[in-house]
Amino acid sequence: MSEAWKQLDLEGDGLQALSLKLAQQLKQRKRANLLLLAFPFGLHRDYLEHPMGAWLYRVALVLAITAYVLHRPCLGSVLVVLMTAAALYDIRWIDDRVATLNKALRMAAYRNRPNKVPENFHGRYVDEGLDDYLKVKEQERGGHVPAGKDPAFNSNSRMPSFAQQEAMLKALAKQAPDSSDQ
Repeated sequence: MSEAWKQLDLEGDGLQALSLKLAQQLKQRKRANLLLLAFPFGLHRDYLEHPMGAWLYRVALVLAITAYVLHRPCLGSVLVVLMTAAALYDIRWIDDRVATLNKALRMAAYRNRPNKVPENFHGRYVDEGLDDYLKVKEQERGGHVPAGKDPAFNSNSRMPSFAQQEAMLKALAKQAPDSSDQ
């Protein structure tokens, strides 16, 4: 589906404008997973609004680099392994976090929506002609067929059987030469 609708400016407080704003705010799994590729910088955690986790990645990166500079490769390697393990955990964490954030965004958007009702709005149906509408709806109950309208009991409304169709064709064939002689 084209994403062009997200560029429209629908101004106002309608449901379309709300959906447009919400679509722009929702977090995307694809973007978070792409940012995970640069996990030592914690960008995916920043994107998913978890700044403490992002700073833990950054501190671990700085400590690992410092350990290598200070000729402590064992400590640096342990920190790199820990960051990699955390990144592997984050593969699953991203799905849960995106779902949680998007649910919270949707709930906030719909909860904070102004309940403005247009002038002269009376709901889906107007009052005039309501009696006629109700009579029609009363007859539309599931399985209810008005008396005399059931096709199962009305032989004129059913399709003739194959044998009846053959008999009608023979009768028409007999009448055709008679009408052409006259």
